[in-house]
Amino acid sequence: MKRFISLFLIMVMTISILFYGTGCQTYGEAGGLGAALGGATGAIIGHQSGHALEGAAIGAVLGGIAGLVAHDIKARKAKSAEQTSTEYNYQPSQGERLSFERAEVLPNVVTPGNMIETTVQYALLGTGSGTSVTETRSLLRGEQLIADISSSSFNRNDGTWVSSQQFRLPPNLSPGQYTILFRVSTRLSSISGRATFVVD
Repeated sequence: MKRFISLFLIMVMTISILFYGTGCQTYGEAGGLGAALGGATGAIIGHQSGHALEGAAIGAVLGGIAGLVAHDIKARKAKSAEQTSTEYNYQPSQGERLSFERAEVLPNVVTPGNMIETTVQYALLGTGSGTSVTETRSLLRGEQLIADISSSSFNRNDGTWVSSQQFRLPPNLSPGQYTILFRVSTRLSSISGRATFVVD
């Protein structure tokens, strides 16, 4: 038992060094690393139970779900500040306005291990020369959080923005209906939206 605790503590320290000691790591690298470390942790668990291969498989499942392979976020302005202001009948006296418009996941039926694209569209007004906007994406099953996919901040100015991110589902993800929860926030405002998809 003492040996198991020692090995577990070593693994935790290794994970901390790898995750927090590499500031340039991308989401994709983190996803792959999550699965690899999950497998290594599972191997220790399996070794202690006398089933090394079985333990590695269990660890890979846990690590893979926690470390989804996400790509860079791509954003474009769908409407100018003037077009967005007209659409919302916006007046400068209203101050900052952040409005959710739509969320989407494509394809909406997918098999484990394949790529999906998550998209959120929102309008931003009253920022002057721009403001810091934080976009987060989380994977839910029902109301249960499965994984935090990404959280990134960008400077956005007034207009309607479309932000997309692709990520690969773990090959061991269980079939069922899932939800991507989008959150978009500034220092003054916060909005959220959801889009569902089915893992077949």
